[in-house]
Amino acid sequence: MHGDFLLGSGLVLVALAAAGLLFLRLRQSIIPAFILLGVSLPHSRFDAHLVDTIATVGVVLLLFFMGLEFSLGALVRNRRQILRTGSVDLLVAFPVGLAGGLALGYGWDAALLLAGAFYVSSSAIIAKSIIEMQRSADPETEVVLGILVFEDIFVALFLAILSGAVLTTEPSLNGALWGMGKAILFFGAIVLLAVKARPALDRLFQMESDDLFILLSGGLVLLLSWGALAAGLSEAIGAFLAGLAIAETRHKERAEQLFAPLQGVFAAIFFFAFGLSIDPRTFVSVWVPAAILTVLAVAVKLGAGWVAGRRNGLSQRGALSLGLTLIARGEFSIILAGIAVSIGQTELGALIALLVLALSLVGTVGLQYTPQITRWAFSRKTERPLAEQGFSPELAMFEPEEKKSL
Repeated sequence: MHGDFLLGSGLVLVALAAAGLLFLRLRQSIIPAFILLGVSLPHSRFDAHLVDTIATVGVVLLLFFMGLEFSLGALVRNRRQILRTGSVDLLVAFPVGLAGGLALGYGWDAALLLAGAFYVSSSAIIAKSIIEMQRSADPETEVVLGILVFEDIFVALFLAILSGAVLTTEPSLNGALWGMGKAILFFGAIVLLAVKARPALDRLFQMESDDLFILLSGGLVLLLSWGALAAGLSEAIGAFLAGLAIAETRHKERAEQLFAPLQGVFAAIFFFAFGLSIDPRTFVSVWVPAAILTVLAVAVKLGAGWVAGRRNGLSQRGALSLGLTLIARGEFSIILAGIAVSIGQTELGALIALLVLALSLVGTVGLQYTPQITRWAFSRKTERPLAEQGFSPELAMFEPEEKKSL
């Protein structure tokens, strides 16, 4: 029995590495590689409980890393820019996704899941691509970071709403409002603790042993995840707040460095596990709506990016570049697809999976060829110096050295 487990697990890890390497050679995001590998293998050959457990850890670590990327001070300083820029993206993209779900005949609960997956861009794909393509100094990058910050905050609140509106036996408006109220209270308590107890947290995590640091930090993440579940919320909210708390200490960079390998491994298994949960035969019935939604999703991100970019003083090329950067969907959309499968909406899970696969590929290509696309769309005569574009350095959400750690 143990031999079969070791053999199967080893083969899966090797297959994940090979699939990821192939997609990297093709200059694509590795997330679709892991999902496609899971889709291509029969679910019955794996221990469902073990796969689900590891996938849950993957979700927790993903949201923990999202929390680590935040700075409460930066959020307070730039709250108006974040709200102004992020709200444009939300008001353009989310209603289109919701209307698409209702037009396809889904109920409000399933349509909400689709709208969330349709709206939120992939922080992982975008941040990694910006660093790899050395675009950190581009004027639109600061606006992108502001939008991603807004989306990550929205993600946490949206999960809380889903806890009352979707993940219950009797969904209701009152349940959704109660879920959001509990989330705000839970948020407030943890943020207050992170700010007021910062000196104590600094001392608590001040230890020479990296092993003990990982154990203590991991314990905090899992305990806050449990606390969120006990409050009737998603465990992902607790993990996000654990990252937010550690990000307020002097040990943020240490946590990022030590947890990065673990996060990568468990995230890969999470995407693989999601692929296992999808029956590829369901793709036949959803490929047409998936194709239509893909075109709409590209269009709304280009439109949202254009409006947000121009409102922040970017040139026409900068605004188009901003829209192209926001196309990719990824980790959070897959979390929502997993929720859809868990409540019996298998077809919706397959639809979101196809949508994410298409948009992650299109988005990666868009990021890769942004300079060529913008040069083709606009002549150099339309460009103006940065000083004349109204670009504001105050939009920076992160210090330069922190950007490198994204």
